[in-house]
Amino acid sequence: MNNVYIARQPIFDAEYNVVAYELLYRDSLENVFKGNITDDVATSLLLVNSYFNFGIENLVSGTRAFVNFDKNLIMHGVPELVSHEKMTIEVLETVAPDPKFLKKLAHLNEAGYTIALDDFDINYPYEEMLEYIDLVKVDFRTNTKEDLALITHQLKLRNIKLLAEKVETKEEFQWAKDHGYDYFQGYYFAKPSVETSKSMSDMGLNYVRLMQELNEPEPDFKKMSNIIMVDVSLTYKLLKLANANMKPFNEIKSIQQGLAILGVKNFKRWLTMAMMGSMINQETNEVYKYALIRSSLLSSIARNSFLKNAEDELSLLGTLSVLDVILEMRMEDILENLPLAKNLKDTLLGKNTEFTDALKLSLAYEKAEFDDVESSASRIGYDWKSLPEHYVSAISWAEKTYRSMHEKNPQ
Repeated sequence: MNNVYIARQPIFDAEYNVVAYELLYRDSLENVFKGNITDDVATSLLLVNSYFNFGIENLVSGTRAFVNFDKNLIMHGVPELVSHEKMTIEVLETVAPDPKFLKKLAHLNEAGYTIALDDFDINYPYEEMLEYIDLVKVDFRTNTKEDLALITHQLKLRNIKLLAEKVETKEEFQWAKDHGYDYFQGYYFAKPSVETSKSMSDMGLNYVRLMQELNEPEPDFKKMSNIIMVDVSLTYKLLKLANANMKPFNEIKSIQQGLAILGVKNFKRWLTMAMMGSMINQETNEVYKYALIRSSLLSSIARNSFLKNAEDELSLLGTLSVLDVILEMRMEDILENLPLAKNLKDTLLGKNTEFTDALKLSLAYEKAEFDDVESSASRIGYDWKSLPEHYVSAISWAEKTYRSMHEKNPQ
């Protein structure tokens, strides 16, 4: 379990209300970007951490995120993985536009995304870009007052919203307000604050296996779901991604359904970014073995009980049952933003559902607490005397699966 970090700096309106947060990649509590990775990798890791480890909703507190993107990430459609209602796309001022890039910006405009141009100054050379820009961040440190007045007049004629960036004094804030600026950001209001969270370990080989399958002419969702199911980290991440892409009132009952909601294209984009994170952190955790064991045991219980039509749901329950330990969070908080079916959520929260007795059987045998085993087994039509055989089988499968995930050259 490693710590992950994100810096966020608030953006204000003229009445000092926070309207957004700019999110910035950090690799420690030291509040600087060290430049030891490229801009596109930094943004990729920022997005992965925002969704999977912090929850972007928690970072922006009901407002929206401003995130920097370079040309490569925009052309590959990465910004479109996040809802246009949750994020403003900041185009780096160093991006040199070509016809293909301008066409991509037009597409993002049509899709409802707000596009901001970062670090604007009087010498900005790409006037053709401004046709696709909704908001410009004007740098108050690199421009003189005379330059600022010219920039402000030019951009106002285009009906582009203005954000005064790097505002450090009350006088600068007042000047920007008097000249019609809409938003404000800088040390006068608040410095970026570094947030920290726990990251789940990734079994990097699974990313490779998934990427291989995704590159097939006709990817097999069943095969991919089997790879994902044995990795609690991937299972959690898939559900978070599906939650960002699904329509209201949908409920996920299986990994295959989550993949179908995401679609191959979106899942492949996210997987590429997640792989970058896995290369940086390859730690594993014994808790993953418990997730594998429970998933396998619950599958056996389902197949040999009244719940045989719910094997996928019970297997998923086993995988998710260790999330609170891995993330060091309350299960209630983890499940709040996961699009699981209500009966799965309720079971994980200890409420009575049709799956409660099966999960109780699994946990009771794991802890050698046999008092309620027989009654729980009876209620779901399962022969409790089969538990030793099924449990040993689950351990054997979990150990074999765990080893295979860490083999350098799996067959």
